[in-house]
Amino acid sequence: MSADNCRAKTLKGLSFEIADLLLINDRSQMHGLRMVVRLDHGSDVDEYEEVLAFHSVADQQCRSLMWRTSSAVFVRSAGRRGGRYQSAAQAIEAVVRTRRGDPSAARAARSQSD
Repeated sequence: MSADNCRAKTLKGLSFEIADLLLINDRSQMHGLRMVVRLDHGSDVDEYEEVLAFHSVADQQCRSLMWRTSSAVFVRSAGRRGGRYQSAAQAIEAVVRTRRGDPSAARAARSQSD
């Protein structure tokens, strides 16, 4: 196998601060979600250092994914458009608002971060 075939993918995104992980985990548990940290999460195209997956406690389905870069935190919820936030606190609030079934509140929080 040549060196070209073994080239490693460049990681996108960064890991979360411990304080942010604790906040996100607490908020998700309060709203019936289980946070799972996925390290080196990726696809054929992109690979991320750390992605947070939020699973419903009731049915174990993955409801949302969250990752961060040096300038923003991103959320992608199942069946919905993704959002970009200035902080982990804003991002988890959008996740739990969406969980409560109020997508307009999640859109409002997203527009405040722009």
